[in-house]
Amino acid sequence: MQIITVTGYKGGVGKSTSAIHIAAYLARNQKTILIDGDPNRTALNWSQRGEMPFTVADERQAMRLITGHDFVVIDTPARPNSDDLQELAKGCDLLILPTTPDVVSLEPMLAIANDVEDARYRALLTIVP
Repeated sequence: MQIITVTGYKGGVGKSTSAIHIAAYLARNQKTILIDGDPNRTALNWSQRGEMPFTVADERQAMRLITGHDFVVIDTPARPNSDDLQELAKGCDLLILPTTPDVVSLEPMLAIANDVEDARYRALLTIVP
């Protein structure tokens, strides 16, 4: 099982949307579950509007539902504290750090990259004009 965590110090950069699209892409060939850990519950709300090609679960249901999935995509709350961020980095195979291409969003993304220097991560530019 591969665990991909989508996180960021700044809200409004397309984190939940990115998590949904990543899960949809992975679900084309592998059994995928998206864990919605964001208090806004964006992924859960979207899944209730129509059928998703992957399972969507609240973080409180995750342990019961992840068995048998090839990929776990985790949508996290914005602005995790440093300790939470370190635990997220240790507990996943890849961190995805969404950011919009402006200094107000890039600086927090670079701060996360600095805070998780040993983790495997990739920046994802979103909402590009």
